[in-house]
Amino acid sequence: MERLMEFLSMVTEEIGKLQVSTAGVTLVIGILNCFLGYRLLKAWISLAGFYMGVVLFYTLASYYTRNSLIQICAILVGGLFFGLVSFHIYRLGVFLLCMDIGTVICSILLQPKSSLAFMGCLGIGILVGLLGIAFVKPMVIINTALGGGFSIAVSVAALLKRDIDTKILILGTVLSVVGMIIQAIVSRDQDVEIQDDRRAES
Repeated sequence: MERLMEFLSMVTEEIGKLQVSTAGVTLVIGILNCFLGYRLLKAWISLAGFYMGVVLFYTLASYYTRNSLIQICAILVGGLFFGLVSFHIYRLGVFLLCMDIGTVICSILLQPKSSLAFMGCLGIGILVGLLGIAFVKPMVIINTALGGGFSIAVSVAALLKRDIDTKILILGTVLSVVGMIIQAIVSRDQDVEIQDDRRAES
């Protein structure tokens, strides 16, 4: 049990580290995610699977070895494997997407400083992922709009070299609401396509 808790702590810490990226990249991804999240669902669930595979396999490799080559190979294998699985298994992809975004948003809002706090954010992310499986379209729209909106706000703060304060959080909230509205409008005709994908899996 102690080794399991240590491993989970490493996973949550790596998730926290991998959330930090260049402001330009996160800004572009945030805009696409916020306003076109549901329309680009297949792409996002593939990226979510890739992200989770990178985190898990890198954490495993780091836990057992310090060899950089092995760690790089683990990242590539884990990312590609989970990315492909998520693309072809629709429900798993939706779960990973919602879980990833839920964890990131929780981390932005709570600013966890300890492994236990990161694990709490991960737990909330898992709950959001399960809700995503049950209520696919509304949860995907809500999660991608929130994730994109706050990513834009955080990226703007980084570009302006500002801390994440109340104004940045308000900006993220406003962008998220606008993103939800736009996504609901532009994805009205996409339900049939998603339903066809789900029937093909059955």
